[in-house]
Amino acid sequence: MESTNYYYKELIKTIKKVEELEVVNFDGYSVKIIIEFLKKSHQIFTDESIPKIEQNFLLLIKNHENNNQLKTLFNLFLKFQIELKQHIDIEEKTLFPYTETLYKASIGNSLPVLLLIHFGKYSVQDFANSHENNEFYLTEIIYLLEQQEELKSHPINNILLNQMNQLNNEIKTHAWIEDNVLVRKVTEIEEAVSGFVGELQN
Repeated sequence: MESTNYYYKELIKTIKKVEELEVVNFDGYSVKIIIEFLKKSHQIFTDESIPKIEQNFLLLIKNHENNNQLKTLFNLFLKFQIELKQHIDIEEKTLFPYTETLYKASIGNSLPVLLLIHFGKYSVQDFANSHENNEFYLTEIIYLLEQQEELKSHPINNILLNQMNQLNNEIKTHAWIEDNVLVRKVTEIEEAVSGFVGELQN
């Protein structure tokens, strides 16, 4: 039985200690743990990181009321925030339930569920083909904020940029793990299920 909290912390350590993310570093983590990490990341993005950024954006605007470009950047961040939440919602309503069900069925040898999944219309490749990442949009906002000369000496601006860069890096890591680790692991399970069903049909 996996202790999700222990393995979640170990996965975070793995991410922090490697200089460059490589698939082999995540071979020891199950689909269950990867999903747990992705879900917690979503929660941190929406409940912690984004509200803090929004708060500092508003403080900066309050201190620079005549800076219309800053207000425009904040509106762009609000748009990014909406798109990120929509992105998260899609993953949590489609990808995660599918992968969790597939994983549980595969380790529990649940034939009815395996057959249902095998003959179903959804596969993890559907996700991979349609997966759009949001970090490029956030990177552009950060770049434009860095061009604001009058803000460079303001301490809140420095905090805001650090928070946005951290969120940007975390989203990139999150997307990389989805595309390179989760998709690969789930694809392997799907292929094993297809092979199993193929043997049953022969």
